[in-house]
Amino acid sequence: MAQPGPYDYRQPASTVGRENQSEGIMDQVSETARDVGDRAVGIAEELAVAIKERPYTTLAIAAGLAFAAGAVWKLGRQQPSRMESLFAQLPELPSRRSLERFWR
Repeated sequence: MAQPGPYDYRQPASTVGRENQSEGIMDQVSETARDVGDRAVGIAEELAVAIKERPYTTLAIAAGLAFAAGAVWKLGRQQPSRMESLFAQLPELPSRRSLERFWR
């Protein structure tokens, strides 16, 4: 009598080890997520302590970061200057030669 193989006849042989691999990957992902969560909690606690100990320094840092973010945002949305918009509204000026002919 034939011995059963390492895989079920309904599944291709190439998928046999994938179940174990996917479980291992899921374990690694969940462990990494827990580590990131723990670090985030630690950072939040340290930040809360720093805010309580040095409120004015924290406020100055927050204001500086807000200013920097606003400057970067403003650079991305540059509008034409007032002079450029005025020149755009003026009709096209003729060249100097055509002006000389016009005035003669």
